[in-house]
Amino acid sequence: MKNSMKLMRFGWLLAGALLLSACGLAAAKEPTPDIAAVQTEAVQQAMAQLTLEAELNPSATPVSPTLTPLPTATLISATATRSIASSGSSGGTSGSSGTPIPTHTPDAWKCAILDEYPLDKPQMTGWIYDRHWVIKNTGTTTWWATDVYVQFDDSCTKCVNVASEDKFYINDNVEPGEEIDIFVNIKVPTSPIAFPGYTMAWDMISENGGLICEFWNNIPSTYPAPTKTPVP
Repeated sequence: MKNSMKLMRFGWLLAGALLLSACGLAAAKEPTPDIAAVQTEAVQQAMAQLTLEAELNPSATPVSPTLTPLPTATLISATATRSIASSGSSGGTSGSSGTPIPTHTPDAWKCAILDEYPLDKPQMTGWIYDRHWVIKNTGTTTWWATDVYVQFDDSCTKCVNVASEDKFYINDNVEPGEEIDIFVNIKVPTSPIAFPGYTMAWDMISENGGLICEFWNNIPSTYPAPTKTPVP
């Protein structure tokens, strides 16, 4: 009995030794891993992961590999210019030339017609009336009664003088801004005349300053005076 137990114990020990030996041989014979194969498998797994993410996000817009360059800005250079009045001297000094800036010079001799009557209209033949103008001195010089006069304009080729006088001096001094009444005595001819009638031009003149202004009178036509009915 004891011998049989020993034999069995020996058998178990032997079996265990053989098993350990087999495991050692198997571990010793395990092949060395292929590094290239491992890298290829890792790349394939990464590509599969990227493909899966692209399928899960179909609305994602890929970024364009190229960028459109912005247009080049064009710079416009502006050169400021200014006008310089011409100047110089005979002594050899240099000067600059250009268009001078005009300056306002007040008018020394100037007038404005404020009113006139009677207005131009047909007149009765043989009638006498005063043509009246209200004239204002809008210049900077006083009109002296002994210097300024009114005269019929002989240079007007279409004008006809039917006044009682063709020249007279003003009767008062007129300061700048003041007004004066000018009267011309008109004598309507006794013969009827059709349109355009009689045109008259009058000038206000200073013996020192020349022409101040001009004003007009027109009689479009004339008609005969009505015949008086005799009283029985």
